[in-house]
Amino acid sequence: MTPRTAWRGCAAAGIVAFICSASFGRIPGMVSCGPDGGLGPIIAFEFARTPADVAALFGSEPCTATLVAAQKTGLLLDALGFIPFYTAFLIFAAIAAGAQGPVRRVAIAIFLLAAASDEIEGALLHAILRDLPGTTLLLQVLWWPVHVKFALLGLGTVQIGSLIGLKWARPWPREIAGSLIFMGGFFALLCLFLINQWAMIGFTVAWVTLLIVALIASFWPSLFAARAAPPPDPATPSA
Repeated sequence: MTPRTAWRGCAAAGIVAFICSASFGRIPGMVSCGPDGGLGPIIAFEFARTPADVAALFGSEPCTATLVAAQKTGLLLDALGFIPFYTAFLIFAAIAAGAQGPVRRVAIAIFLLAAASDEIEGALLHAILRDLPGTTLLLQVLWWPVHVKFALLGLGTVQIGSLIGLKWARPWPREIAGSLIFMGGFFALLCLFLINQWAMIGFTVAWVTLLIVALIASFWPSLFAARAAPPPDPATPSA
C-alpha cells in the first residue's frame, strides 16, 4: 500500500468517523436529565462510577425514557459506525505515517484492542439501560473497558504523532502536525485519570489535526513524506 493510498483511506474513514461523531449530538432526546459534570450525556454515562451517578444523569420521567431511547440509538451508531471507522482512520494513519514491521503490528493491535474494549463497553452500557440504574458490580466492570479503550487510543495517537514528526522528516509540516497529534494524545492520557472532560479535548485536537494531515497528504503526499536517510560519509582513503 502506497502512502498516498493509505492517506486517502485514512481521510475517507476519518470523514465518516467525524460525521458519526457529530451525529451523536443530533440524536433526538440526547440531553442529560440531571448533572453530567460538563461531560454531556454520552461521556458522562461512560464514566459513571455508581448507580447513583446513573440515576442522577437519567433523572425522572418523562425525561428518563427519552434519554434511554436516545442512548440506545447512540450505542447502535457507535457500534456500527463510529467504532469501525475511527479504528480504520487510526490504522490507516499509522500505516501512512510510516509504521513498518513490529511497529506496524503493535499499532494495529493497539487500535483493534481499543475497538474491542469499546464494543464491550457498549454491551455493558446497554445492559445498564435495560435495568436502570444498573448495579454496583456492573458499574465497576464498566470502568475497565472505558479506561482501557481511552488509554490505548491515547497511546496509539502518541505513536502516530511520533511517526509523523520524526526528526529526519521535512522540517515544518510534519514536525508541527506530529507535535500537535503527539501532545493531544499525551494530554488525553494525562487527563484520563484526572479530569475526564479535558481528555476529550486532547483527542479532539489530535484527531482533527490528523484528519487535516490526511486530507492534504491525499493529494500532496510529498509534503508529509520522510526524507531519505543521508548517504554515509565516504570512506577515508587508506594508504
